[in-house]
Amino acid sequence: METAKFVIEISGLSKRFPGVQALQDAWLRLRAGEVHGLVGENGAGKSTLIKILAGAESRDSGVIRVGDIDVTLESERDASDLELHFIHQDAALVNRLSVAENLFLGKSLPRKGLKVDWSKLQEQSVAILDGLIDVDPKAPVGSLTVAERWMVSIARACAGNPRLVVMDEPTVALADSEVTKVFSVVKKLKERGVAVLFVSHRLGEVLEIVDRVTVMKDGETVSELPREGLTREVLIEAITGKASEAVSVRTTEVLESTTPILQVENLCGGPLNNVSFEVARGEIVGLGGLVGSGRTSLLLTLFGQFQPTSGTIRLDGENIVFKSPASAIRSGLALIPEDRRSTGIYPQRTIRENTVLAHLRQFRRNSRLPVPNRKKEIESTGEQIERLRVVTTGHAQRIGQLSGGNQQKVLLARWLVGRDTKVLLLDEPTKGVDVGARGEILRQVAELAASGVGIIIASSDLDEVAQVAHRVVVLREGSVVCELTQPVTEGEILQRCYGHDEMAG
Repeated sequence: METAKFVIEISGLSKRFPGVQALQDAWLRLRAGEVHGLVGENGAGKSTLIKILAGAESRDSGVIRVGDIDVTLESERDASDLELHFIHQDAALVNRLSVAENLFLGKSLPRKGLKVDWSKLQEQSVAILDGLIDVDPKAPVGSLTVAERWMVSIARACAGNPRLVVMDEPTVALADSEVTKVFSVVKKLKERGVAVLFVSHRLGEVLEIVDRVTVMKDGETVSELPREGLTREVLIEAITGKASEAVSVRTTEVLESTTPILQVENLCGGPLNNVSFEVARGEIVGLGGLVGSGRTSLLLTLFGQFQPTSGTIRLDGENIVFKSPASAIRSGLALIPEDRRSTGIYPQRTIRENTVLAHLRQFRRNSRLPVPNRKKEIESTGEQIERLRVVTTGHAQRIGQLSGGNQQKVLLARWLVGRDTKVLLLDEPTKGVDVGARGEILRQVAELAASGVGIIIASSDLDEVAQVAHRVVVLREGSVVCELTQPVTEGEILQRCYGHDEMAG
């Protein structure tokens, strides 16, 4: 029997939410044994298309063909029955359940009579996780790191006999070594004849792994490109409509000596070991380091979420001890966290509420009565929506309805509206953000620095750190190993991260 030309074929797909046409006549074609890239700006419709294919959202019109049959996907169970497997941006795991139980969510558990065969479940779980991650299948998912949860989610989607595996930003929380493991799994799936839809804003990864690429813009499919002859520059122009130079941000100058706004001396606690550095007014300091180097712990300690065991932190020349993030905010520190979904946004609250919540005193009608000035809140939120080009129906839309990149813009807007921010801490500020929005966010960060705000930026994208930082502090195993000043390259940072000046040939 001849194999169908396309294992999945979507045509004429449309979906409208209140006030937003999320999809309009979108199409996508996937072959068996093919790694197919899906790219586009935040809000282009990628996530909506994936949710419809997963049975999590209904379509207004359009045809979805699996093999040679037109299908109706009314639930996620329908998609699972057709062996369509998904890795969503939020990992979609249940924290209170074990790793093994999460691996078998929605699947039949091995049984011994009427009872679950827990021994067999552990054995099968070890086999599913093999080659991806070394964790105890009995461990609760809530005890795992962000990266470990992602790897468990990836393992679950790739187990069994999938016809299609959709990977929506699968590498966003992973170190380079873990990305290599994911790519190895993708190649094995391809060899088994599985279709893989790889959705990512990391264009280097797209170019490395895919066979073809579909580009979406404003809810429509605008092009389907073969891998042959495809470059980063061509892909950026297809996504944004602009040349790659127009969306890049680079800091090339060395900042002239200015007054320190933040001084850290011999800071210890958790993985941190005698960390010392300074941040000047208007300076962007990058944190270089591999996963586990202590970057996030350092930012959370500065923000008052973790308490240091020793060391000194001085803000504006005064020794400070933050007992909580609230006290840090009152003193002028701001944080955009690594995991925006669980620690950054309030998904059921509006864009306005998420934007102003850290500055409620600023938006009172007067200093004596804690009565909010809604008009002022709406005006300030509207200004940030326009400034950051947030794709939304307006300030009253729930932030959880936005794409990941637009949620990240609102998190930045939260601190742009504040009048008293002295130091901004950024942990993976462009995670899950498209190439155009990435440039917008980094330009706003540069503008904040130019206004006198001190910036500390930590990112697993070391090229990003090299582009925007005036100076890079490199961490390894919780200690500062060196400082690099502009001009600096990604390769130079990586060399120091691994502990030697020249990469082995």
